[in-house]
Amino acid sequence: MTGDVLDSVAELQAFVKGHRRIHVVGKRSKTALHQVEADVALADLSGMTGITEYQPQEYTLTVLAGTGLSEIQAALHEEGQYLPFDPLLPDHGSIGGAVACNLSGSRRHRYGGIRDFILGASVVDGLGRTFRVGGKVVKNAAGFDLSKFLVGSLGQYAIMTELTFKVFPDAPVFQGLRLQYESLDDALNAVFRCNRSTQELDLLDFAPWERGWSLMAGLAGFQDTLPQRAKQFVAMMREETALLDATEVEGDGSLRDPLAGLTGDFLVKVVISPRQIAGFDARVRDIGRRYSAGGNSAWLATDDIGALKKILEAEQLPGLVLRGSVDCPLIGKSPENLLAARVKQVLDPHNKLV
Repeated sequence: MTGDVLDSVAELQAFVKGHRRIHVVGKRSKTALHQVEADVALADLSGMTGITEYQPQEYTLTVLAGTGLSEIQAALHEEGQYLPFDPLLPDHGSIGGAVACNLSGSRRHRYGGIRDFILGASVVDGLGRTFRVGGKVVKNAAGFDLSKFLVGSLGQYAIMTELTFKVFPDAPVFQGLRLQYESLDDALNAVFRCNRSTQELDLLDFAPWERGWSLMAGLAGFQDTLPQRAKQFVAMMREETALLDATEVEGDGSLRDPLAGLTGDFLVKVVISPRQIAGFDARVRDIGRRYSAGGNSAWLATDDIGALKKILEAEQLPGLVLRGSVDCPLIGKSPENLLAARVKQVLDPHNKLV
């Protein structure tokens, strides 16, 4: 389905007021989220792009919601800065889509996810009203922060048009390491040890690898100190975990991308805790998977979404389908959030935003 490409907030307001049911799209990099019924009008925000305010000295960035992640990352890189939540799909996605789906990447392990770095947002609600929530500075007033509530909302409470983030200086050098373990238990024990370490890892993912498990670790810093830090980290892991082998990884592309190598008709994000992984993994061992950010999220690729849905329901875990054709992208445990229902009633009383 095609949609109306909207270039301004005024056009979006008129669009909302003129349609009964609305679904927001951007770069359409997440196909499972856009399986909508024929009577739903598509509000295409791909025309609302650009950096509207960037203050490197203040470490704040304000962008329009349809702006591509690659454009944002390039602008930050020129100033030696980056988005610490490491948004996924950097070559294809928009910043609004990353926020709406709460898609942080592997480097979120060190500093946190999108909610930790979004400062404010301008939105259009289901009544066509426009207003700003949060602020454009790091220090802000206390109270209910609706901008953080929009993270993971899938655009169903209000349509984000402009977003402000806190950014960080990026380290000049990144060192990737691949640590080999015989079993999942060994890999999990290594993860728990890493979490107690004085070494601040930028990245900590793990996944099945050949006949065992691979733990992907990443450190960032300066050229004069990073090699020694990496050696100390590997020595600690050899001494205190059941490490079989450790190798350096050239570059950081595949190491940092939790979706690399995951093939299947359906791609699913699952919110999980490290303590739940052993039992869960025993039920999904036949499909592609990777546990990210120290085991706080799982990425799974499968051709049988029905079977995975039953597993998530049995394990009481929530999943978001990003790729593939589904009736509803939310599978598994259904969230019960009374606050969300109240916010929906205030911002979208006619249930236009779907």
